[in-house]
Amino acid sequence: MKHPFYRPAALNTTRLVQYLEEINERRWYTNNGPLVRQLTEKLEEYLGVKNLLLVSSGTVALQVAYKALHRKGRIYTTPLSFIASSSAFGWLGSEIHYADIDNQTLNLDPGSVRKYSDITSDDTIVATHLYGNPCDIKAFENLKNETHCKIIYDASHAFATRFQGKNILSLGDASTVSFHATKLFHTIEGGGVVFANADDLARAQKMINFGFNKKNEIEEIGINAKMSELHAAVGLVVLEELDSIIEKRCAIADQYRSILDQTDITTTVIQEGTDICSPSYMPIVLASAKERELLQASMLNDGIETRNYFDSLQSTTELFEGSHKVLPNSQRFNKRVLCLPLYPELTPADITYICDRLRFNLEAIRSEEQVCCTQ
Repeated sequence: MKHPFYRPAALNTTRLVQYLEEINERRWYTNNGPLVRQLTEKLEEYLGVKNLLLVSSGTVALQVAYKALHRKGRIYTTPLSFIASSSAFGWLGSEIHYADIDNQTLNLDPGSVRKYSDITSDDTIVATHLYGNPCDIKAFENLKNETHCKIIYDASHAFATRFQGKNILSLGDASTVSFHATKLFHTIEGGGVVFANADDLARAQKMINFGFNKKNEIEEIGINAKMSELHAAVGLVVLEELDSIIEKRCAIADQYRSILDQTDITTTVIQEGTDICSPSYMPIVLASAKERELLQASMLNDGIETRNYFDSLQSTTELFEGSHKVLPNSQRFNKRVLCLPLYPELTPADITYICDRLRFNLEAIRSEEQVCCTQ
């Protein structure tokens, strides 16, 4: 029996071909076509948000958000995230500073950001909702009010997360999301930005189309970050099945937590105030990097693929200016987190099997370690 780490939900090819035939008949393949506008409207309605902009990737979404918000100062962010959370800004030449993570949620810790006493209104906090789990929203809002900085939430793991009755994408000055094929909702490649302010959306709409305004005049320097009609078609197909996908993934995540809560295996703590934690990943926290390495190998021998998210702290690389800082929680946890398989085709029996092998292998590893320590 093989259990891969992840399998994107299969596309309804019948519906996809119908959309592709529409596109081909119109010969309108990009440049804010009908399907891009349709997907924008449907996603805004589905998510309960306004001011959504669809773009070509989640990385570009971060860059567009930064530029549209008139940012020019330092970035304060987490070292524990996908590389794009930093490289998007490093590419723009931004000065990046890392703060530590909370030792329960593993999200960026507002208290650690606060230790930077020189945050100004030119600066930006970029906080990732890691594994779909919300950051400490209230604490970040308080910090924003004190320093007058801007907040961009990287919500690429948190498409379906709801916090205090709202979709998490509605929070912050901007929230960005990736629509890569590995994500809960996807367009194969793509991304989006939800802006708090309609004026920021209007500026971003020009930015992603080379700086052209509605009169076809260049108003500022822009780039090409548009989503194509073909990618929008995929998104519309996925959206039609999304409720079923989310329901299945939520059931899988709930079963994992229900079983693991009866063991001494640690999972991350869900942020207080969360109504739904997006079922994007199923992380567990192990005792050491060595234990993770041994467990991952044992699970693979059982046909169960797991993933390390993430191997290296971004704060330890020389690539990002201003990045070097001692971050004890980040250093303690980054090589101890292991994510378990999570995709709609997994059955309750599959989850039970995975958890059984997880417990068995972990007990064997810890028993062996105890024997070694006494010799």
